[in-house]
This record gives sequence, C-alpha cells and structure tokens, in this order.
Amino acid sequence: MFNRLFFLALFLISFTLVKATQSSPLKNYEFTQQIPKAAYYKQNLHVTGLHGSGIIEIYSIIGNKIKEIKVQELYNFKTYLNLESGNMYILRIKLSGNIHTFKLIASQ
Repeated sequence: MFNRLFFLALFLISFTLVKATQSSPLKNYEFTQQIPKAAYYKQNLHVTGLHGSGIIEIYSIIGNKIKEIKVQELYNFKTYLNLESGNMYILRIKLSGNIHTFKLIASQ
C-alpha cells in the first residue's frame, strides 16, 4: 500500500505546469531557404539555392581551371557548358565571402 502511494505521489509531482502560448519562436523563420545544389545535364550547368552575384569556376579533377563565369544573379542559374562526357569536375562558386564547392560528373 505504501509503495502505491509513494509512486502515485511521485507521479503527480513529476508533472509541471506549462503555460501554452500562441506565438512560436519558429513563426518568423523563413523556411524557403534552399540547400545549394549544382548539376550538369545535357550540356547545361544548373545552380539552385544561391542568391546574388558571384563567380563560378570549373576545374578538372586534377586542378586545371577550365572556365570562369561571372554571374550577376545565381538564383536558378542555368548556362550552356560543353564538358567532356564521363569526366569529373570541381565546381567552385564564390559568393559574398563564402565559397561553395561541388563535384560534377558530366553526362549527356
């Protein structure tokens, strides 16, 4: 009997009153932010998830610079780019002090 009362008291004490509010700290957070992605398909380079102007550099896998593109707006950027199919490339995007690096495999 004492054990039951003890556990009942422990159970009742373990609950804490929590005041629910309407506002949430996540309410004002912008959920539309995208993860930066890059893809090469049918001789077109696609970049998404970045905003603003920047510089796109394309390197061969051994580090030789193949091309540099200065871009005014990277939002949903797309451009023609002739890369040799089946090879791997490094894409480096410089954007307002940040550098994003991607690995690409060229496919037709």
